[in-house]
Amino acid sequence: MNEEKEMKRISKEERPVLAFWNRHKKEIAIASGIVGGVGVLVLGILGLKHYWNATSFDRWFKKASLDDLKTARNNVQSEYLKHNTNDKYRETLINIRSLLDKKISNIESAGHIPTPPAYSREHGYGLYKPD
Repeated sequence: MNEEKEMKRISKEERPVLAFWNRHKKEIAIASGIVGGVGVLVLGILGLKHYWNATSFDRWFKKASLDDLKTARNNVQSEYLKHNTNDKYRETLINIRSLLDKKISNIESAGHIPTPPAYSREHGYGLYKPD
């Protein structure tokens, strides 16, 4: 209780932070606005850069030729087989490799109709093959 009375007795000019704020209120507001604006601008640029890098692989992936895809797949595979890569990075490489494998198989099998074997190869069913 006594401390509150003491704080009330101290004038505003004796409180250094309050006095500084009262004298430079306008300048502090302008400076904080500028700093906040620059911060928003920097975060916006970094976000745009991240978005551009994330979509650049998608753009390349749609337009890449078969040779480019095979080269990229070999590079991803060799990076995956290095012993000093961490597990999170390896998981990312596996996902990229599966995407590349799917795209390569789609391109290579374009126009080809898959046909199953002419007879069942299971034991006990359709064992007779006419010659």
